[in-house]
Amino acid sequence: SIVEFFDENDGYKCGYCKSKTSAFSQGMWAHCMNTEDYQALIDRGWRRSGSYCYKPTMHKTCCPQYTIRCDANAFKISKSKKKVAKRMRQFLLNGDKWKLHCDKNNNGETSMSVDEQPDSEHWAPATKFQPTNLLKEPTSSQFTCATQELPKEPNIGKCLYTVYIIYTATFMQCTTLFILTVVGADPSKPPCKKAKQIRLERRKNKLLQQGQHNILPTGKNPKVKCKQQQQAKSLNEFLPHLDSPVDAKHGLEVRLVRSSPPSVEFESSKVESHNLYTKYQTTIHKDKREDCNMKQWMRFLVDSPLNPGTEGPAHGYGSYHNQYWLDGKLVAVGVVDILPSCVSSVYLYYDPDYGFLSFGSYSAISEISFVQRLSITHPNIKYYYLGFYIQSCPKMRYKGAYHPSYLLCPESYEWVPVEKCEAALKEKPYARLNVLNDAVDNDGIVTSLNTVRCLYKHTIILYGKYKMHRNREGNRTAENEDPRVREYAQLVGRSCAERMLLYRS
Repeated sequence: SIVEFFDENDGYKCGYCKSKTSAFSQGMWAHCMNTEDYQALIDRGWRRSGSYCYKPTMHKTCCPQYTIRCDANAFKISKSKKKVAKRMRQFLLNGDKWKLHCDKNNNGETSMSVDEQPDSEHWAPATKFQPTNLLKEPTSSQFTCATQELPKEPNIGKCLYTVYIIYTATFMQCTTLFILTVVGADPSKPPCKKAKQIRLERRKNKLLQQGQHNILPTGKNPKVKCKQQQQAKSLNEFLPHLDSPVDAKHGLEVRLVRSSPPSVEFESSKVESHNLYTKYQTTIHKDKREDCNMKQWMRFLVDSPLNPGTEGPAHGYGSYHNQYWLDGKLVAVGVVDILPSCVSSVYLYYDPDYGFLSFGSYSAISEISFVQRLSITHPNIKYYYLGFYIQSCPKMRYKGAYHPSYLLCPESYEWVPVEKCEAALKEKPYARLNVLNDAVDNDGIVTSLNTVRCLYKHTIILYGKYKMHRNREGNRTAENEDPRVREYAQLVGRSCAERMLLYRS
């Protein structure tokens, strides 16, 4: 690995709180990098954007960014994520008919929970209650009809209750109080069954039809025996692109193509992928079209310093594009790095016309499933890194919903469950996360700079000898480099500083 370290002390505009000079980070340019070194760097809070690696100055920046990862093999899919997978399956099964049904009922927005926000950093739920609805005065005929439906001689002992409806018109200018007396169920009709009882009877009838008389649910908790008979679904069974319905009207295919160095499959879809990126950035993030040119896309999401090497899974370590093809059309791309211990998510862009399919959430559970499959042949690959978690930024808190997830402590570099960090982060944006022990960052303690490896005049040399060469050349400023090199060694860790090559001019 060959890196060039930059000493950055000036504040810049924050992309989260939009403050102009309150964001701080340290950075270095990676001319090339082994995947083992990058794995060690992201475990110390570093991330990459193209070939540029950066680490937020946690105690100084306005929105501290904590590295977050999910234990893929222990991942438990939540109800909201099941809905995302079901939504995709229903669309593949029923096609445009299902989409039109959603558009008609939800104005293009399907029911989404807050933790499904990764589809767009600017996502906001559609307003169900428009101000115009509040300005319509209720007519007296509406309430007359309501009272006419009540029995003439109500039985006072049968669930008699009063409903108070306070209606505010023209926003606090006039308030009217309506009092309605409502009587319970009609005693001449059979009592209504509870939904729980209806489900139990339906389950019994189904088991009887299957001839399974010996496992009929009984007792106070009828669900227990039924659940014991059922095997929990694997994550793969929820994903329709892995378990494709036979009679589906649409087909979804996910292709993993190497982006650096580019594979034949990547080159053939390069233009289409860039066009999709431009459409996403200009529609979702309101970027200017000229800022989304091919060169910018390549520098941001294609160029990578990672050296794939010869070891690893069948396709090797390194940088990839996870392409989602719907009926032969590219609709989403997830940029990922496959590393010795994890799959790291870099970025996602998708076709805004298919935003109703929640590709943000769907791609995340799809990539977690990918980690699970990789871990079968490579047990060391067992984590899914979701980038940065920011407690003070609501649109970045959704990442904590992928259980079990862990945050990286910025002082000891230990992993702490998200649930144990929330209280401390709610009090203040920056906090030491592993408060229950006295762990220290041993790898960040640098006693001597002589073991730091450097690249000087095409020669690999230790930092101590580098200074000797500079002094012989008559350059007395070499001594002034010590504070900068020490800061570099502390940020990347002593073990990385002794492996990577620090470029010296």
